[in-house]
Amino acid sequence: MCSELRIPGDFDIAQISWRPDYDPFFYRQLSRPARRIFLFRGEYIFDVEKAVVVETPQLGHATYVFAKPRGMESFLALYTKTTKNNIRQNRDNIAAQLGFLGRVIHGTDSRAWLKEVRQRVGEHD
Repeated sequence: MCSELRIPGDFDIAQISWRPDYDPFFYRQLSRPARRIFLFRGEYIFDVEKAVVVETPQLGHATYVFAKPRGMESFLALYTKTTKNNIRQNRDNIAAQLGFLGRVIHGTDSRAWLKEVRQRVGEHD
């Protein structure tokens, strides 16, 4: 969509939906290794090498980690039709269909959050 609108490739999509109470730390840590970033409602969906990471960069939220899907389009089609509660409860087997690996709560220690996210996505320090 951005290319059709002639938006430069280096444009940071976060500028479109950034909110004053968002913490740039969470976004920066996930955007660096991302191959592609999708925007869905107030969430950023990061397509990283070995996983898909869904992030609302705000204290009090959690980072959701999913196994790398065969096709990002099919993942997005499923993900956009469900809720986080359905994923946590695995209603209609949606967590399994999406490859849900777990969530990492945003706590007071951002380094601990980063370490756990990296472990979940298969990165090692």
